[in-house]
Amino acid sequence: MPDPLPSAAGAPPTAVRSVPAALWRAIRAGRWTLVCAIVVVLIVFLAVAADLLTLIEGQSLQPDIGNLGPTGLPAGPLGGISTAHWFGVEPLTGIDLFALVAHGARTSLLVGLGATVLATLLGVLIGASAGYLGGWWDRVVTWTADVILGFPYLIFMIALGAVAPVEFPRQLLLIVVLGLFGWPRVARIVRAQALTLSKRDFVSAAKAMGGGPWHVFSRELLPNLWAPIIVVASLSIPSMIGSEAALSFLGVGVLPPTPSWGRTISTAIDYFQTDPMYLLFPGTLLFLVTLAFNVVGDGIRDTLDPRSGGRG
Repeated sequence: MPDPLPSAAGAPPTAVRSVPAALWRAIRAGRWTLVCAIVVVLIVFLAVAADLLTLIEGQSLQPDIGNLGPTGLPAGPLGGISTAHWFGVEPLTGIDLFALVAHGARTSLLVGLGATVLATLLGVLIGASAGYLGGWWDRVVTWTADVILGFPYLIFMIALGAVAPVEFPRQLLLIVVLGLFGWPRVARIVRAQALTLSKRDFVSAAKAMGGGPWHVFSRELLPNLWAPIIVVASLSIPSMIGSEAALSFLGVGVLPPTPSWGRTISTAIDYFQTDPMYLLFPGTLLFLVTLAFNVVGDGIRDTLDPRSGGRG
């Protein structure tokens, strides 16, 4: 990437102008990247339009034992799949499974995206400032990041879930905790890039023209960090979604009656032999969204990282 002119000279950084085009180029570059991007869009649409789609189906999240047989399992074949119940119904409660999965997608994506945004904001501010300022602040950030990366956050989250008040919004708690444990990965990458950029000619030129530390940091460094920021954020989303599902699976994530893929999968395991469809749909969607975000993130990384040679 060529050295952009200082912002004081009126020329916007090249990185800022090229990122949107590079994102679109990354998605179009590979067939599987494009397919996975479409999958991401469809699952996001499922989450956003969960209420509307459930209304179109004619169902809700209300229990209905009329959908069950005498043993408490769904009436009819394939877990009760029919024109009225697209994914069947949940055993024992008779709740429409499509409604559970659609609203569970909203929960998983909200927590995953929210935690990613928080981790990215903290990681960018802390990592970029450590790389630019150096000295004792850089040492403190590096040491803190190493400690957090080695800390067993899953055990901490299980313990926190046991003592957290029930009335405290569990989704907000998950976003905050996952974000606080996720920022070191972002900070490491941003710090390394900031160290490199701080030695570039356009930063030196900005300082020579009288730019103060905040001006150089906000107008010269941050705009040229968009590429690594987008890459690491895109690759963090599936990890955050998986962490939310794992915590809900263990019973310390989102609490009932809020739908969650992880908790639905946890319950469905007990019915796998008698009602495999109960596990199939939430498990498949969790696998697809994780795979799709990873493939799209890899495509973005290969396009925006010059060392990858632009492999789409």
